[in-house]
Amino acid sequence: MQFQKVLEIISEDLQDVEAALKDNTCSDVALIPLISNYLSGTGGKRIRPILVLISSKLCNYHGEKGIVHSCIVEFIHTATLLHDDVVDGSDLRRGHPSANAKWGNEASILVGDFLFSKSFTLMANHSDIRIMRSLSRACLRMAEGEVMQLASHCNLASSESHYLEVIKRKTAALISSCCQIGAILGGAPPEQEEALADFGLRLGVAFQLVDDVLDYSAKEVRLGKPIGKDFNEGKVTLPLIYLYNRCREEERAWIGQHLGAGDLGLKELDQLLGWMKSYCALERAMELARAQIAQAKERLSIFEDSLYLEALRSVADYIGDRDY
Repeated sequence: MQFQKVLEIISEDLQDVEAALKDNTCSDVALIPLISNYLSGTGGKRIRPILVLISSKLCNYHGEKGIVHSCIVEFIHTATLLHDDVVDGSDLRRGHPSANAKWGNEASILVGDFLFSKSFTLMANHSDIRIMRSLSRACLRMAEGEVMQLASHCNLASSESHYLEVIKRKTAALISSCCQIGAILGGAPPEQEEALADFGLRLGVAFQLVDDVLDYSAKEVRLGKPIGKDFNEGKVTLPLIYLYNRCREEERAWIGQHLGAGDLGLKELDQLLGWMKSYCALERAMELARAQIAQAKERLSIFEDSLYLEALRSVADYIGDRDY
């Protein structure tokens, strides 16, 4: 099944999600809907709502709470994007000026706070305690992951295991919760809930690893941000860890000199990308991402074959095959 077919299967639900997102950002404080709707219109794929919806249907839930919880996870995700762009000093998001570039850091942080608050208001009104525990735990782990990443700024001694722990928290925790929510809404037995949560965790790790690779390999116009942005910002992601651990001393010295300096011109970028290729750093990172996707799909073997099981596997394949 192609990803476009997945979107067609849940197209009506996705339309309802879009309408609910807009309705729930209504406010007499004009800047709140302005910034919220601006970010919604810059081309996100809605992966997290898609996972909530398909996981719910896989577990035989077809009610309105799938829409509400899709909004909750998207608001949490959007809030983190607003905050991350301020922390990173980003001027672009998905090929458009970032919210902080248009309205300033203060507005971005405060609207992000509004979206976090809105997500927990919706939870209080619509979620049972198990879903609230899942999402609150995911938010806690996301914050921990962001702080861990900040503490690792420009630290070329970072290990692969440390970085994987960062992204399990920063990215994968919420994606895991999205899939777990579907199981809870559907009243799935514990073993199916555990399988979906683990599927989401492995999928989230793969999602971030592919993003890390694309930062060094995608075309800028498709990626929506400058190539090598992570390196310029001093982020030590897995491709850089692989490169640094395999390259020569003089190459290590060059990396240490330029990492986080924000001074990569075309010549320097070509040099860095050439080393990434010759030391197979991107290839190794993608191999790990694909292994995570294979393991994620294997966790779904507990479910009987169905349209929604096929759709969930297709989302996993899409995440691994992304080239923007």
